[in-house]
Amino acid sequence: MLKEHTLLMTVALPRGATMQHALDKLGLSAEEIDQEYGLVSLDPSRGLYVLLVAESAAARIRDHGQSGEYSGPFANPKIEPFGPV
Repeated sequence: MLKEHTLLMTVALPRGATMQHALDKLGLSAEEIDQEYGLVSLDPSRGLYVLLVAESAAARIRDHGQSGEYSGPFANPKIEPFGPV
């Protein structure tokens, strides 16, 4: 689990893609993503996947990435109960 704040990024990959495919496409190292969250298939018919990346990595991708290859970053707020429990 990353100690740095994380953000969600979506990436277009071929069907059956692995985490390594996502790392290669986004130019990330394994230390810049949340390995526990993993690579999650968001829309298999469109080849869209989502992963959690370090905030610094998300900024780098946003500034240097190719349009249409990915989208984000998106917030990843902590989900907690509302009101007394």
